[in-house]
Amino acid sequence: MELKHYSTTTPELLEIYKSLCRKTMISFKSINHNMYVENDCRTHFYNCMISEIETAVLLVDLLVENYPNIPVIQTLNFRTEEEMNNFLNNKLSIIANNIRENLFHRIYLRFESFARIIAKDQGKEEYSLLETLKKLTTHLNIDSKYQDFATLLIYTRNTIHFEGYHTKASTNVDYNGVEYQFLQGKPLAFFNINFVVNLIEEIDRFVLAIINSDIISKKVFIEHISTGITNTFMD
Repeated sequence: MELKHYSTTTPELLEIYKSLCRKTMISFKSINHNMYVENDCRTHFYNCMISEIETAVLLVDLLVENYPNIPVIQTLNFRTEEEMNNFLNNKLSIIANNIRENLFHRIYLRFESFARIIAKDQGKEEYSLLETLKKLTTHLNIDSKYQDFATLLIYTRNTIHFEGYHTKASTNVDYNGVEYQFLQGKPLAFFNINFVVNLIEEIDRFVLAIINSDIISKKVFIEHISTGITNTFMD
């Protein structure tokens, strides 16, 4: 299957992010989060993930309500209406893409931290995140499909890290009946908002599978590495 970019309005984006936020909150409630203290890595992951998505919702909502009626834009001079419209559309596209990619990166980092904490607790952490996730899924007897998902997730993250271009040898990743092509020296043809949201929702399901596994569900407390860190700085 070949996936393509497509145009999305800011009101549509707002509803997409709102829906994602609601789904994530439902997942958090489903693990009976009240049984985990704040500095447990399970609580910490979901609190942070929800916060990241809420931030995206707020930013897109600001765009919906205010763009392009922003004071600094009103000071700009354009020779023609077409020039102005091209400028405004281009900047709006850049802003929306930045929100999308920042959300993906932030949640990826939250997920990596969570997975490594769990793996370290179980003595399964490796230098490679992919190897760590493979060992962890096997150890926790989680659906092996998540090993394929881990490959897709990490390949996507690495490609976006290099400004959207795949730098390694061309390869295909099959997941959930879809073949994703990573072509050397080429941008990802499928990195649109639906794909990103699907990745984030699948991260959510992967985390739930880990939390609800027989071994991890019996753990009363798994400390997050941020315990004891504050935002108070000394001069």
